[in-house]
Amino acid sequence: MVEDGLPASGSGNTIQTRGSIAAHLEALAERLREEGWYARVIASEGQAALLRVVNPLAPPLNDDLSLRRDQAGLWWFCWSFGDRIAHVDNLDIAAARITQVLGHPEP
Repeated sequence: MVEDGLPASGSGNTIQTRGSIAAHLEALAERLREEGWYARVIASEGQAALLRVVNPLAPPLNDDLSLRRDQAGLWWFCWSFGDRIAHVDNLDIAAARITQVLGHPEP
């Protein structure tokens, strides 16, 4: 089960602030932009930051990703419906899974 919320102290990848969440999402966004994807972190006051990812060749293929922690306190990139994509430390795996599911941007 994945939980929403802020830090799990003592975990292998402690995230201490909302800014840290946005920074991890921004790192994934940068990784996706390197492959030609539209990716932007959306952070507003009082709400958890999200990463909007859009296939540039098929804009209907998109999702708003989040960062959530599990019961053990480990942080994961997650789809909007809550399923895990990859551990927060695995940007390459996360990017590969996202591009596979949302469709590769090159013809």
